[in-house]
Amino acid sequence: MTKRRTATTMGMAGFLAAVLGCTVSGCNKPQASEAAAGGGPRPAAKVRVGLVVEEEISPEVVVVGTVVARRTSQVASGADGKVDEFAVREGDVVDESQLLSTLNMVTTELGIQEAEKLLQERQSVLEEMKQGTRPEVIAEAQARMEANEVSMRIAQEKYIRMQKIVRDSGGSRNDLDDAQEKSEAAQKLFAAAKANYDLTVAGSRAEHIVQAQARRDAQQDQVAFLKAEKEKRLTRAPFKGVVVAEHTQRGQWLSKGDLVVTLADILEEVHVVANVDERDLPHLQIGSEVQVEVDATTRKIWPGKVITIVPRSQWESGSRTFPVKVAVKNEVVQAGDRTVPVLTEGMAARVRFRGPQIKAVLVPKDSIVRSEIGNKLFVILGAPGAASGKAKPVVLTEGAFVGDKVQVLSSSDLSPGMRVVTEGAERLQPFADVEIMPDLIPTGGPSAGTPPEPAPATPETAPATPPSAADQPPTDQPKTDALQKP
Repeated sequence: MTKRRTATTMGMAGFLAAVLGCTVSGCNKPQASEAAAGGGPRPAAKVRVGLVVEEEISPEVVVVGTVVARRTSQVASGADGKVDEFAVREGDVVDESQLLSTLNMVTTELGIQEAEKLLQERQSVLEEMKQGTRPEVIAEAQARMEANEVSMRIAQEKYIRMQKIVRDSGGSRNDLDDAQEKSEAAQKLFAAAKANYDLTVAGSRAEHIVQAQARRDAQQDQVAFLKAEKEKRLTRAPFKGVVVAEHTQRGQWLSKGDLVVTLADILEEVHVVANVDERDLPHLQIGSEVQVEVDATTRKIWPGKVITIVPRSQWESGSRTFPVKVAVKNEVVQAGDRTVPVLTEGMAARVRFRGPQIKAVLVPKDSIVRSEIGNKLFVILGAPGAASGKAKPVVLTEGAFVGDKVQVLSSSDLSPGMRVVTEGAERLQPFADVEIMPDLIPTGGPSAGTPPEPAPATPETAPATPPSAADQPPTDQPKTDALQKP
């Protein structure tokens, strides 16, 4: 029993010694080699490059816009009333001042007739006062004056005779008083007749004529007012255009200000409104000729002219674009009995703005890496023409597109002659090592920016594998008979 325990203890000690010896002697060397390989420097990324250049360019900006009317009017009713006549329909071409609708006119016409008759009366009174008294009236007044003058003279003579009789022969005192009374009365009557004659000859006073003229003028204004009210009941086109919407029909009641039709001025000229980014505004000039492309018409290219750059963006809503209006001459065609404009409101249009020639720094458009935080590219650091180097990131602001190049608006780190990464930039890290691939790749070779596949392992290149337990050389450790039966 003692021998068995001794043998078992010696066997376990030998096993532990073998495991410890394997650990110290490097049984784990292959795994250590693989870790060392994983923690080493990354291989150079394979990229293609292009050059930064400086050229004379005419920047071109292409913006999608919308065709709108040169002017649009929502024509409204000028009075309250029922529509007696609605003379147009959607799509009709109307001339300036053409009648669109008519409201009921019965009470308006009666009011105008009454006012005109009263005006005639006041006009006649004024003319009579201005012309003076008729000759016949003057003759009548003169005759009455002369008759009273005769009566006055006879009464005076009788009074004188009566005075003499009373003085000479003692005539009656009553007769003298009667003669005196009649003489004085005749004088008064003559004076009244003469005054009436003078008034008749002089005619109306100037103040009365002015008053009559004021009454006549007020009535004229009243007639003009009623006729203007009548005109408000006739809705007319404010300009030549096309009816694009109907808002009423015959028999409908309209209040003052209710819409009748919507009229668009699109026959001779239309406007294209394009929202241009603030960075592209330097390339635009008021009065410059532009090219407008409309896919919805048979004629695709339309010449236009920039007429307005609205000096206000929708910055409250976060937009930094500015509305630009382009005037385009329209064309009309006959469609049955109607005249139809070719360019109509709402059509999509592409506007090509071309700015004046400037010197610009250009980079290949494939070199720009775009992201939500901004645009950048990678510049190759190293000797000119070297096949390797480091990739330095450079943040930039894009400008106009010129063929396969892009204008750089703001970047002090770019200058003509620099090399920039055009393929493989998306996976680069700042200042990563890069290997520049040639511009041409043999047919069937790897694609741009894709590293070649590793060659298959050979006996010379295959990594050494740890030997199995069967291949281990025998050790000098003595065998144990711990497992042998006694």
